[in-house]
Amino acid sequence: MSSAGTPAWTLIIVPPSAMASTRRVGLKMRWFVMLAMVMSTVATLTWLWWSTDQRLAEITADRLAAEQQATLALRDTIAFLRSASVAERVRNSPPADMMMPVTAEITSRFSRSRFHPILQIFRAHRGVDFGATAGTHIVAPAAGTVVSVGWRIGYGLTLELAHTGGVVTRYAHCRSALVKAGDHVAMGQAIGIVGSSGLATAPHLHFELLVRGNQVDPVKFLASTHAPPLTAAPEHK
Repeated sequence: MSSAGTPAWTLIIVPPSAMASTRRVGLKMRWFVMLAMVMSTVATLTWLWWSTDQRLAEITADRLAAEQQATLALRDTIAFLRSASVAERVRNSPPADMMMPVTAEITSRFSRSRFHPILQIFRAHRGVDFGATAGTHIVAPAAGTVVSVGWRIGYGLTLELAHTGGVVTRYAHCRSALVKAGDHVAMGQAIGIVGSSGLATAPHLHFELLVRGNQVDPVKFLASTHAPPLTAAPEHK
């Protein structure tokens, strides 16, 4: 205790060498209290810095994981949209380079006005006639779905296939059908047999192509290497 009544401590400093003298230093209590407060503050700040750094590291890791998940989700969404876009373009595009429905020569082409050999009048011929012999297999010129199989006035036994791009193909005067409505067919798959049902002078295939309900010249859709020249054979309905 100091003479002024203020608590004090004596600090004894012992030198490492015996040649030096020992020193006594008197320190008041408030200096020890201040030192303790400083050391406590330093320890608190150190702990706060460490915990804040750890928390920032955790937040950064969580945010990185969230961003990675968002990136993966975005990539999957883009891939899905791209796939859907391609599928939509395929659905809206007509089939290209359709193959011949039969291996035979064209005996009558698409025409706005043609003399009908049976009805003896001029009227539009909305398709092409192939001079195929009876019993010849009719094949799908492109992949599609069978939408109808049945008899029609004038056409006889008729098949219809739906393709991409709003394209429908029609096959008339068939002798028999090898498919039924609802069947999915591949390009080149046999779907019927050539005959002479309906208004026909001889066995042949009457082939029509409709784009969104409008009849167009089928030859424009057939591969150029598959389209045979027009022959002088008798015309059929």
